[in-house]
Amino acid sequence: MSRRCTIPLLLLCGCFSGYEAKDASTRVHRGTFVNTLVLTGELEAQRGATVSVPRLPSWQSSIKWLAGDGDLVRAGDRVAELDNGPFATDLDSKRQLATEAEQELQQKEAEWAADLDLKRLDLARKKEELEKAKIEADVPPEIVSARDFEDRRLKLLRAQVDFEKARDILESQQTSITSDRENARLKLERARRDVSIAEVAIEAVILRAPRSGVVVIRDHPWERRKLQAGDGVWVGVPIAQLPDLDSLQINAALADVDDGRVAVGMPVVVTVDGYPSMHFPGRIASISPVAQERKRNEMRRAFKVAVRLERIDTARMRPGLSARVEVQREAIASALLIPRGTIDFSKAAPRVRLAGGRLVTVTIGSCNAQECVVRSGLKEGQVLAGVGESHG
Repeated sequence: MSRRCTIPLLLLCGCFSGYEAKDASTRVHRGTFVNTLVLTGELEAQRGATVSVPRLPSWQSSIKWLAGDGDLVRAGDRVAELDNGPFATDLDSKRQLATEAEQELQQKEAEWAADLDLKRLDLARKKEELEKAKIEADVPPEIVSARDFEDRRLKLLRAQVDFEKARDILESQQTSITSDRENARLKLERARRDVSIAEVAIEAVILRAPRSGVVVIRDHPWERRKLQAGDGVWVGVPIAQLPDLDSLQINAALADVDDGRVAVGMPVVVTVDGYPSMHFPGRIASISPVAQERKRNEMRRAFKVAVRLERIDTARMRPGLSARVEVQREAIASALLIPRGTIDFSKAAPRVRLAGGRLVTVTIGSCNAQECVVRSGLKEGQVLAGVGESHG
């Protein structure tokens, strides 16, 4: 029983052993060496219009309605609407105050007009009395008695005083009315201005698109999500963007441990995660001089890397889409290449083992995750022992 099992097992083991030995051997070959570094980022437009919370009577408001992320809108279309409840409620009371101020001014104008008419009438009467007293006082003293003459002089003085007093009262009343009228008008203008501000605020809470384009909802200021209806916002907070899709670029992150491995001008190949079969060429446009935290209270830091795209697909690309950026740090045509796993780096000088078992010291150039460039020590076509293959 055991002998019948032993032979097939030996044959089976021999087959697998031969397969492994054949697969493990590799030849020194020539090819194009590419050294790449992969970054992650997302699409972002460099130009466009922003829809923000406008100046309102109250500093804080909340989102009542919001367009969908990615919706197509035309200039003037509604993008968002803020809660107008406080302004609508306040508007009724402000309109009532404005109506009362207007009615009060009209009533005062009537009272002032009547009062001035009485005082003008009194002044006219005093003027007539003064003119009459002047005529009587002009009678020569030879015609009337001394006492009568003196009485007429005293009457003229009293008439002159009464006239001047009536004139001063009229002028004082006119000055007072002018001041009161100005105050009443200011009160009415203030009430009307408050009504206008409330009406403008009610209209302003409807945020419209300044241009046609695709709506991109902004992120919540301190939560890792998009803004949505019901969120509280305040004056100046951007709610949505209408990006210029022709200005799309990739904003990627370079870990601080990789500082110096990427330079401005290096070519890249961008793959948008939503379209993995499509690749877009580009170049490194800029690298921030200082590494910053990727997220709040995170220890890891990264440099901001801007990637300029040489071709943009506006039908598919949208701001916010994640992308894979493969930076081509180095490209060597017709390089002599060997698998990185065949190299023994444990000694001062790298070594490889030929298929016959002999160890050869080699000079290695650049390496990527899979291959290394051989500068000296090997020739094209030589067969190397596979990884883990031992020779006694």
